[in-house]
Amino acid sequence: MTVAGGSGTASRSSRRLNWDLIRVVAIVFVMLGHLTGVAAVVPGIEAYPLELNIKFGTVTLLVLSGYFIGPTIRRGSAGRWFRHRLARLLPAYLVAVVVVYTVARLVVVRFNGGTHQDGLLGVLFADPVMPADRGPDALPAWHVPDLTDLLLHLTLLHEWNPDPWHRIDGSYWTLPVQVIAFAAAALLWRYKLHRRVGAPVLLWGAMAVSVVSPVLSVIVETAPTATGAYRAYLFAAGVAIWLWQQRRLSTTHLVLLLVTTLVIQAFRSGAPVALVLLGFAVMLVAMCAAARGPDWDVPVLRLVRRPVSWLAGISYSLYLVHQQLGYILARALSEAGISPWWLRLSIVVGAVVVAAWLLTVLVERPVHRLLTRRRPRSAAEVTPTVGSSTAGSRDAPTVSVGGAT
Repeated sequence: MTVAGGSGTASRSSRRLNWDLIRVVAIVFVMLGHLTGVAAVVPGIEAYPLELNIKFGTVTLLVLSGYFIGPTIRRGSAGRWFRHRLARLLPAYLVAVVVVYTVARLVVVRFNGGTHQDGLLGVLFADPVMPADRGPDALPAWHVPDLTDLLLHLTLLHEWNPDPWHRIDGSYWTLPVQVIAFAAAALLWRYKLHRRVGAPVLLWGAMAVSVVSPVLSVIVETAPTATGAYRAYLFAAGVAIWLWQQRRLSTTHLVLLLVTTLVIQAFRSGAPVALVLLGFAVMLVAMCAAARGPDWDVPVLRLVRRPVSWLAGISYSLYLVHQQLGYILARALSEAGISPWWLRLSIVVGAVVVAAWLLTVLVERPVHRLLTRRRPRSAAEVTPTVGSSTAGSRDAPTVSVGGAT
C-alpha cells in the first residue's frame, strides 16, 4: 500500500519507507499470529514448533487507518472522500468473501467427511449430506458457511451475529468497523464539529465511548463490537498522532491519549498481554517518529525498500485472504502428509502472497480507479472563483487495515 507522505516534506515519490515498513511489520504479525498461533488449535492442522501469536498487528493497522483520515479528508468534500474510501475497501472485500465462501463450501465439506447435494446450487447453498456416524476417530467438524453467512458478510452485518462459529473468515470483523469509522469522520467533517466542539474533545469523547461501550451489550449483546464503538479509541489514537504532527496537539496531550489507548488495550488483549502491549507501544512510537521525523531512508533499510514497498502495496489483500484460506491449505497439506513444518508454512505463506497479489492487481486497484475516475467538468466548474484553490483538491490515498492506496 502506498501512502501520501506523512510529513510536509515534498519528495519525488509519495511513498515513504517508514509508513510502508510499519504497515508490513503489522501485517506480518497478523499473518504469522493466525497461521502459526491460532491455526494450532484448528482441528486437522498439524501444529508448528514455533508460534508468533502476539496480537498487536490488527490494532496497529486500525491506528494507521485513523492517522490517514487526517491528511486525506481535507482534500475535497467529505462525501467524495467517503465514497473513495468505500471504493478502496469494498470491492476487494466483496470478492474475497465470495472466494473464501466458495472454497470453504468446496473443501470443508470433504474435510468433515460429507458430500454435496446435486447441482451447483446444492454445492454452494444446500446443507451438506453428512454420514450418520462419523466414527470415534473423526476430527471435530469445521463450520461450513451457508447462504445466511454469505449475505451477512456481503452486507457487513456479520458482527451482529453473536455466534462466532458463523464467521466466513475471522479477520473480517475490521471491515464494518472501518466503514463506520470513516462514515463518522465524514459526518464530523461535513458539519465542522471538529471546529465547533474542538478536536481534543472529540478524541477524548471517542476514548470514553470505547470505555463505556460494553454497557451496550445489556441491550444487544453484539452492539459494542458491531457498532464500532468498542474500537473507537484506536482511530482516535491515529487522528491524535496526525494532529500532533500538524502542531495542533501538544506532546503532553498526545502522550496522555496514547497512554490511555494502551490502558484500554490492556483490558482487551489476550495473552501474552505484556508482549502485546510492548509491541503495540513500539508501533505507536514508530508512528510518531514517522509522522514528525524524516523518512527512514538509511543504507540498511534502503536495501529492502522495494520488497517492503511491494508487500505494503498488497497488504490489504493479504489481510483479506490469509486466514481462512491459509487454514484450509494448511489442513490440506497436513492431510497430504507434508511433514516438514517449514515447508508447510512456506507453501501457505507463498500461496496467500500470490492470492493477495492477484486480488490487488485484478480487483482492488482497477476497480478503485474505475469507481473514482473523474467525470469531465463543465467550463463553469473549471473556471476558478475568487479565493478558490485547486492545489489541495486531489484525492490523496488512504489506508485501511492492510489497505492499499
